[in-house]
Amino acid sequence: MVDWDSLLAYNTIKIVRIRDKRLGILHLIFMVGIVLYVVAYSAIYKKGYLSIEEPVGSIRTSLWSPEIFKNNEPYCKNSSESYQYTKLECLYYDDALVAYPIGDDVGFTATTRMKISEQKANCSFSDPTCKFKTINQTNVYMADIESFTILIDHTMYAPSSGIQYNGGDLSGYVLDQDGNEIQINETINVIGIEGRPDILQLGKLLEFGGVSLDDPSMINSSNPIRYDGCVLFVFIEYSNTFSYDLNKIKYVYSIKKVDDTGYDIPEAIILDNPNSRLYYKRHAIRLIFIQTGLIGSFNFQSLLLTLVSGLGLLTVSTLVVDQLAIRFLPQRKSYSSFKFQTTESFKMKKRIVNDDGEDKLYHNIETL
Repeated sequence: MVDWDSLLAYNTIKIVRIRDKRLGILHLIFMVGIVLYVVAYSAIYKKGYLSIEEPVGSIRTSLWSPEIFKNNEPYCKNSSESYQYTKLECLYYDDALVAYPIGDDVGFTATTRMKISEQKANCSFSDPTCKFKTINQTNVYMADIESFTILIDHTMYAPSSGIQYNGGDLSGYVLDQDGNEIQINETINVIGIEGRPDILQLGKLLEFGGVSLDDPSMINSSNPIRYDGCVLFVFIEYSNTFSYDLNKIKYVYSIKKVDDTGYDIPEAIILDNPNSRLYYKRHAIRLIFIQTGLIGSFNFQSLLLTLVSGLGLLTVSTLVVDQLAIRFLPQRKSYSSFKFQTTESFKMKKRIVNDDGEDKLYHNIETL
């Protein structure tokens, strides 16, 4: 016969006070550690009360040529200084000719070398075999490109919290080669000063990225980077979680070069008629701006979730101490007998009526 009482037994919680300082101290250590982790570390230090979002934004850049160009640069053909690579003729173009294309929202291109081809097509383009032919070609460097300055105007916006700032309203920094956050307030170079736009010379920006235009090219070591061009990521990271004052927001520039790449871009300029053109093959510094970061705002649900997550750790700590008490300590059998208690099976025998006329159930405790 099936003993349904045993088969469908109900397990209830029983609190047993075990007077053993070893178990008490261990459980107390667990409890203190969990409270410190949940409250001090997760909720306060890691700011578990914040709702975190990544901001979006916009970038506007412009290039300015120096007022006075340096001459006698070692890479120029007319220079008397030695240069480990092939020298080329140097042209002193202004910013309108060095920057291409104009009005790029997510990047910036500054030409370092240009192959200029004068081309003509002595045929009609109604003929599918009609092709341009190069009649003259020159290969030149853009002189003193490192002295060109770039203005960076950026804006950030956090959609959920509604936080919005222009870069000129915030404190900013740039990471140097040692990973230190620094501000710059010089005559030309300015980074992170509130109320002033961010302006950097291209040479200074390349320095922060660990790049020199006279280093070997990343695609052909027999040429300098000046010859083949390069690609750099310029990260702008916004944050208000570096302190407990959420109204303080900063941004940090970090410049990273893209390995094993050069950069070139073609440009065709029609002259007096469609059969006559100048073909520019530009090799350049390509800057790609990426806005990122973490913006936090107080959120009660985030705080509640952080605190509730600690309840699971409390259960684990109690389970560990229980298993130690009933399985490993010398008194484990005694502790186990106190912790677990099985009731006897109570089965209904008959119904009786007492002297007052009230119905009572009479039970017989079996197996006593």
